[in-house]
Amino acid sequence: MKVFYFIIAITLLTLSASAGFWDNVKRTELYEMLDKSIPEMRISMPDELWKEVVENAQVEFQDERTKFKVDAKLTFVYEGNEEEYDIKLKLGGKSTTTFSKPGYNIKIKGKDVTLHGTKAFRLRSDQRDVSMMRSKITTDILQKSGLLATEVGYTDLYINDEYMGFWVVSDAVRSSWIKRKFGDNGEEIKTLYECNQDVIRFHDGSAKTKCVNTNKDYSDYMEPFNTFVDQVNAAKTRSDLEEIMDVDNFIKYMAWEWLMGSFDHFLSWYGHNLCWYKQPNDKWVYIPYDHDIELGQDEYIGFFPNRTFNHGHDIDFANLSFKEFELDHPIIQILINDDDTVFRELLDDIISKVFNPDTLLIHIDEVRDYIAPYVKRDRDSGAGKINKKGKDTRFNYQHFLNNTEYYYVYDWETGFRSYGLKDWTRRKYNYAAAYYGINTNSTDPNVKHKLIEPRPEPVKFTYRTPVYLEYTDIEEMFYLTFNNVLPVYEPDKNYKDDRVPVLGINQYIAEQEKNSSSKADTKTENTPSSTDDKEKNSSSKAEIETENTPSSTATSDDKENSITSSKTIVCWAEELGYKCCSQGCVAKIKQIDENGLWGVEENEWCGIPRYCKNICPGIDTGFSCCKGCKEILSDHEGPWGIEDDEWCSIKYSCEKEDKNDQNDKNEL
Repeated sequence: MKVFYFIIAITLLTLSASAGFWDNVKRTELYEMLDKSIPEMRISMPDELWKEVVENAQVEFQDERTKFKVDAKLTFVYEGNEEEYDIKLKLGGKSTTTFSKPGYNIKIKGKDVTLHGTKAFRLRSDQRDVSMMRSKITTDILQKSGLLATEVGYTDLYINDEYMGFWVVSDAVRSSWIKRKFGDNGEEIKTLYECNQDVIRFHDGSAKTKCVNTNKDYSDYMEPFNTFVDQVNAAKTRSDLEEIMDVDNFIKYMAWEWLMGSFDHFLSWYGHNLCWYKQPNDKWVYIPYDHDIELGQDEYIGFFPNRTFNHGHDIDFANLSFKEFELDHPIIQILINDDDTVFRELLDDIISKVFNPDTLLIHIDEVRDYIAPYVKRDRDSGAGKINKKGKDTRFNYQHFLNNTEYYYVYDWETGFRSYGLKDWTRRKYNYAAAYYGINTNSTDPNVKHKLIEPRPEPVKFTYRTPVYLEYTDIEEMFYLTFNNVLPVYEPDKNYKDDRVPVLGINQYIAEQEKNSSSKADTKTENTPSSTDDKEKNSSSKAEIETENTPSSTATSDDKENSITSSKTIVCWAEELGYKCCSQGCVAKIKQIDENGLWGVEENEWCGIPRYCKNICPGIDTGFSCCKGCKEILSDHEGPWGIEDDEWCSIKYSCEKEDKNDQNDKNEL
């Protein structure tokens, strides 16, 4: 049970400057809150229990981890309010258990009780990442691209009133997360499988022995996943794979992995920190998690066995092609390497929306400025280091600031090293643009960061480049530099691509949103025989007619001419800077807004004619168009009728007929 108290608090900073970054992105309430104000999470338990937690946290190697758990209390302090929750706290993570600040897994106790929409989450110190921003930036990129992600934010942490430092908060992919993202039909989640062990592949069968069912009540229920692995291994064509998985969604994740330079997920040598979920439509989808080793973090030549560039010396990993980066997965050969046309389109969708220097460099600055005071306090205090056997990183506040820019920071003692966030972003972007043919210098936002057609010949940059060591103020801490230093770049603050993602998004979720059960509930509640509803419907109908009237002082002839003109001007979208769909009335509806119906052609929005005879707004949510034009009620999705005891959507063409009838009445 939550209890609220009012306290005096001052919010120092906010990430509100990035509000535009999140346009058209659906997020969980908790993580929206964490971007507006840094909270305090205050965990309390009896001192004896905390001593046990600390004792069990003494881990040097991963096989020593205990997964010790206790019941505790969480006080969530946010902008002058306190909320109290009963929680289960567990020493969590894998490699993170071997650090001086081990991770904690938190589960909110109580049926239907969540922390602002989140039932289970993880607290991580992300000590290997000197910037402490990789988990945040990479998941922001995923969400901005229209891909599902384990959302990330930050908090100050206190345990038994002792300051424990500044921590990363991230989603945990569990049954509650699946229900939040995919919808809750009341059934147990039995087909969510986690691949967490090292060196997991499909084609050698190791996925069948190293991945597990996340639902402990169904730990032996591996048949669906094992069958999926066999089907993937037996596949010869894209069509074979389309029968069992959301192919374009998977390809878009692979494009993202390459841009991140990630060696912690599917493409890499480790092949772990990922989940596979069989959706209710029987299609499998890919879900990566744990994102502190991204954006040029801990890149080592040894993770690329049997590659010609593995000659024992450092290279510029940002200049590895996709084929060089991925480690010969048969499924990747089928879906991408044999023909990279779809991959190229999905890659550019990520680049146009977010992974470009105009968008991402500004976002990096915003996140850095938002968390900087908290990182400084954390680094200066050394708080929260309860594991005396664990690896202790020596990064200070200045290293944090430098790594958010172009400094490649390398701690020789621990082996952790990180490309500068902006350096990796620009180097990888430059390579992708040159190889896949992406416009980098246009001043037109409809052209810049978009594919060049016809596709030009690929240009490859060399990964062989001298790497130099520069000493820092700490012994055996270095800055690595390449001989090809990037020129200064000033981001274009006016550039943005806020189009709703449609390419490579999860198709099951898209269909669920279209066919929302709330539509049927709304129709049931708004019974046509209700007097109030009739009055409301009459008012709504009148408002629609008024909105569609070109001028309140226009004559009947003027109105008819205006309507006729609207019908014949096929490219209404041109007034908004877009083309009309070449397929006309048969174009697939991707979105409806106050302007009309929108489709997508060649990765660009296009307008669908307003007066197509057989089109109605309800088509996009799974309803049939009415044969007639009798309106029963109207809501935000348009007018509705009833035929054969079923709700149906009034066709757009009825709008003209209504106007003609009204004009006839005015003439009488």
